[in-house]
Amino acid sequence: MIPEEIRGFLSQEGGSSLILQGTPGTGKTTLAFELMDTLPDLNPIYLSTRATTEAIYRYFPRLRQKQKEIEIIESKNVFWDRFFKKADNTALRVEKDVFEVYGMLDDPDKVDFSDLDIVCDRIDAFLPETSMLVMDSLEGLCDKYKVSETFLVGIITRCLVEPAHTKVVIVLEKERNMELGYIADGVVSMRQRDVEGRRLRILTIDKLRGISICQPNYLYTLNNGRFHSFDAFKVAHPLDYQPFDPTPNTKTHYSTGNRDLDEVFGGYPIGSYILLETGANVDSFFYVLPMLTAANVVSQGGGVVILSVSSAGPSEIKNYVFEYGLSDKLKSFRVVTEKNPEEPITEDFVVSYDRDHFSSDSNILDKEIQKLQVEYGGKVVKIVDYRILETMLDQQILKKTIISEKKYSAANRILTIAMCGDGTAPGIKKTLADVSDMHLKLDKCNNTMILYGKKPTTGVYVIEPDVSHGYKDVKLTSVR
Repeated sequence: MIPEEIRGFLSQEGGSSLILQGTPGTGKTTLAFELMDTLPDLNPIYLSTRATTEAIYRYFPRLRQKQKEIEIIESKNVFWDRFFKKADNTALRVEKDVFEVYGMLDDPDKVDFSDLDIVCDRIDAFLPETSMLVMDSLEGLCDKYKVSETFLVGIITRCLVEPAHTKVVIVLEKERNMELGYIADGVVSMRQRDVEGRRLRILTIDKLRGISICQPNYLYTLNNGRFHSFDAFKVAHPLDYQPFDPTPNTKTHYSTGNRDLDEVFGGYPIGSYILLETGANVDSFFYVLPMLTAANVVSQGGGVVILSVSSAGPSEIKNYVFEYGLSDKLKSFRVVTEKNPEEPITEDFVVSYDRDHFSSDSNILDKEIQKLQVEYGGKVVKIVDYRILETMLDQQILKKTIISEKKYSAANRILTIAMCGDGTAPGIKKTLADVSDMHLKLDKCNNTMILYGKKPTTGVYVIEPDVSHGYKDVKLTSVR
């Protein structure tokens, strides 16, 4: 997906110049090809100083299938001159005088610019239709043509952008060029950022003349050799709810309930202790991850015990159960929540505790687990958010409780999913991380939700809502 702002910029009437800038390896050429691939109506032309046509087809094989729509011109010998003759008429045209005058000069030091002549003929042939010329890269062209970058951008503007309404995309092998930024109509910067030793790719829209920039920063990936950017995270709801489609468990592992997560992590080992850590600004939608696992276990004859938190109280859990089409299995869930005199417990799947006596009655979770183990043949998942336990237990007691729960889970083959947040005390977070068999981190970057494994170590994945199955699910896309 190309950012909506860039598509809108290239769809405006008239000519324009767009600079794609960034250090080598940030994906500028891949984005340029993606623009040509998705905007064939602009009659794309690719002028390359970097590779032969065959090499380009080898790296971007899909372009071979579009040879009739995209013309690749190799810049072998190069051009240019400072001569320019401007016509007075307002008809769309290509100003070829500068090239023709240069070609007549008897100068042994001049260079051949026949490739630019081909570009002009190509653009001229499409008039009055609009063409898009991709110049990759500006430094390579300037080196061959022996002109400055400012001069080349200026002459292209005078010869092609203004008179012929050409869209010119210029690939710049620098992170920033302020002088060119003032000349060009649009500037897009591409860079890489480190997140705990993992690479994130970020596209920044510095300016797009005539376009309102609603989202200035985009996460993007070059996975499978394609450019794909991500919108800010938005919760989605199915138009038509469908029953949950379970993924079979095995003798050794429970499925996470999500196919992408299963592919990355291989499911959750039975008897393991899983930590889901959330960063700042991660909203309650993340709770869909443990609920997918819960729905998958219950769909296959298991039970789930959940220590209720504000973002997932009895009513929220019940909504999940009904949305997943598991209303007939509500009794398979036990939601343990704080007593509230104003809201007496009226449903069998809810169990209450007295906050003032939670420390002495903390085995209430284990009691409910034991009941479900007997009822469901030992297939039980325990979901606990330690942000609420921190408010009720002393840190030293809580650390001992975490270690005890880890041992209990392994000994009784219970899958425990523990959660902690950005505000969790460092000591508690470290204890959870140390005892966990798997440690997943969820965070937000530029309002896009991401996930990566800290144990085992994985790359970064963007999380997007997926309602294509008729219930709340997520889709993971690798950021490479």
